[in-house]
Amino acid sequence: MASGVTPLGGRAAVSADEQRAPNSEDGLQVVNVSADRTKVRGLTVVRALVANLGPNPVTDRFTATVRLPKGVTVEGRIFPDDCHLDDRGRELTCRFRKGLGLRHSATVLLPLRIADNVPAGQRLSGVVAVQDPDRPDRTNPTRAFSIDVE
Repeated sequence: MASGVTPLGGRAAVSADEQRAPNSEDGLQVVNVSADRTKVRGLTVVRALVANLGPNPVTDRFTATVRLPKGVTVEGRIFPDDCHLDDRGRELTCRFRKGLGLRHSATVLLPLRIADNVPAGQRLSGVVAVQDPDRPDRTNPTRAFSIDVE
């Protein structure tokens, strides 16, 4: 049935692309970020999930950036391997070697050590952003995360 033709029941039949609202969330998105609570001087892992919500596959390399909370340091192996910490130790940039197929996901795994001067009961906050190479003019999608220190 052609777009714009009204079938029985009175509702217009439109494709999924036509149903998508303008400027709706699509392309590369940070869909989830989590970190387990930990103790002072404890170790936790930030897990960030980036997904391609479409409508097209991403064929170029893409980058995820993690702004670290104050009071943490990176300790241990990071995934993916191509991650670099800035000179201040506050921002980690990870490059993914391949694109990302439609409705596929990629993960950043980031082990963090809580400093001994962070008081118990503190909630530390950071942000993960993804840069979509197919949409360089778009504001980078972000998602905040928190680490509860016991």
